[in-house]
This record gives sequence, C-alpha cells and structure tokens, in this order.
Amino acid sequence: MSQQGFAIELYLEPALENQVLKAWNVLARRQISTELIEMESRPHITLFSAPFLEPSKLESLLKGFASKHDPLPLTFSSLATFPNDPDNLLFLAPTPSLSLLHLQSQLCDAIRKEGLEIGDDYAFNSWIPYCSVAHHVPKNRMPEAFSLLRELKLPVSGYAMDVALVQFSPVREIFSFVLGNNVDS
Repeated sequence: MSQQGFAIELYLEPALENQVLKAWNVLARRQISTELIEMESRPHITLFSAPFLEPSKLESLLKGFASKHDPLPLTFSSLATFPNDPDNLLFLAPTPSLSLLHLQSQLCDAIRKEGLEIGDDYAFNSWIPYCSVAHHVPKNRMPEAFSLLRELKLPVSGYAMDVALVQFSPVREIFSFVLGNNVDS
C-alpha cells in the first residue's frame, strides 16, 4: 500500500544528488530495494509532510521562503536506520548543522502561520533530517545493504539548492524554487 500526501522537500545539487543515486542504483542492481526509483522520487531531505494541503496556499510562501535562504551546505556523514521502524528505511544522515535546523524550523513557523498543523515528526526539537536510500529493505538483507553502502566513501558534501512541493505516491513535483533566487526552476 503506497502512502498518499504532500511534502516539502529540500533538493540537492547535481553532484550530491548523483552520490545518493549511486546508492539507490547499487541497491536496485542487487534487488534489495527499488521503491524510491519506482515511485519516481528524487534524492531529498523532507522538511514537512502532510496527508492533505492546498498547494496554491503554499506557492507564494515557498517562493518567498526560498528567496530569503541561500543554498545550504550539507554533508552526509553516516548511514543509518531507525530502530523498530516498520518500513525498514535505510538513510544517509547529514552532519547536524544549525543552518539546516533553522531552515526547517523557519519553514514550519511560516506554514503554521498559514493555518496548517505541524505534525509531531516535523515539530521543533523532534525533526530528524535524513535522505532516504532505501525503503522496505528485507530484514535479512539489511546487513548486505549496509555493507554495499559502506563503499560510498562517506562523508559526501555539497549543497541543498531548491525547495519543492511534491505530491506522492508516485512522486509528482507541483512546483520548486531555487534557494537564494526569485526565479522559478
């Protein structure tokens, strides 16, 4: 059963995105997980998600938000999974930075002002930033997945360049804006 909803995602610059795509492709070739590729996702960090929202309410908010924030330096420094996660998610964890935490917190404040509720997963002091590399990894294949992904030679660094509103699943971008720029991407 695929989830339905909306998310505001932080997209990566092409070089960093390609590092994440390498991980997706390694796991797909070994038939460990192909879900992210099949749902037509893009490597990202989810800043906010909700089961329903009105995209038109967020377009000018997101455009203004993006124009006030510069591209954000990111370093993915570890490979992890959440304990007791029923989705058996495998992800790259960014090195914690105040700039990333502030970006997400300011976005949620702006969304709250629009009258949208911020779920517990995205609330201040409980949001955990991550970039998915595999969903629904069979438990017996988790050690193999970790072993393959250790070859990624972490840490990998780059920039987050855009914010986008997407609908899922499958993933369909509704609009996106380049950070530090008033021009639509």
